[in-house]
Amino acid sequence: MAILHTYYRPASIDEAVSLWSRLGASGALLAGGTRLVGELEMRARRGVDAVIDLAELALNRIDVQGDILRIGATATLAELAEHPVARTLAQGLLPKAVRGEGPVNLRNRATVGGLVAAAEADSEVYAALLALEAHITLVDPAGARHVALEALERIDGIITDITLPLRELRGAIARIARTPGDRPIVAAVAIAGRGVERVALCGVTARPVLQGVELDPPDDFKGSASYRRAMAPIVIERARTILQGV
Repeated sequence: MAILHTYYRPASIDEAVSLWSRLGASGALLAGGTRLVGELEMRARRGVDAVIDLAELALNRIDVQGDILRIGATATLAELAEHPVARTLAQGLLPKAVRGEGPVNLRNRATVGGLVAAAEADSEVYAALLALEAHITLVDPAGARHVALEALERIDGIITDITLPLRELRGAIARIARTPGDRPIVAAVAIAGRGVERVALCGVTARPVLQGVELDPPDDFKGSASYRRAMAPIVIERARTILQGV
């Protein structure tokens, strides 16, 4: 495991941003820790010798502001799934996606901001956020800016929140997995409402993407690139069929 020399627990977002900017690649942000701890144990995060713990920044609130659902970056996946507004959006799309992320103990620790930062290829929650037109707030020394998740190319700041527009939507997930409890090999997350239909895919590129983006599937023990490419239109059609029946 990598040896950490310094632990920081900033009391404000300004202090956290200052530390993040000063430490650069040698400092890692800590929220739920579900991914970071594994990376440190496997020495996958070389050069990291300090952590910046975000626990004191009160970024875990989930609330409604007008027609916007605001999700604090350190809110856990379990908290997202249980929130009274989040759990009803698009007919329960988010709780369904959260269940696919892993066991209960992981969902109780993993944070929404950490999930966005990781952008894992098989994350149904990330795909759901894409389909729901999520925006994220990034803070760096220059200030805060809001970025559409679909336009996000890299995380070059501290994520403070994720926002979703609230509207009447139908939602569906169609997935192919080795077992019902596994993360998907390929999945489609679809939403539809008045004048809108969006489909996001996971398992077909290095990170979840909206339908229409050129596919570049991974090739691993769960499924070959050719298999994933062949399954993509099938899960899209299944998700749309589910929407029609909802």
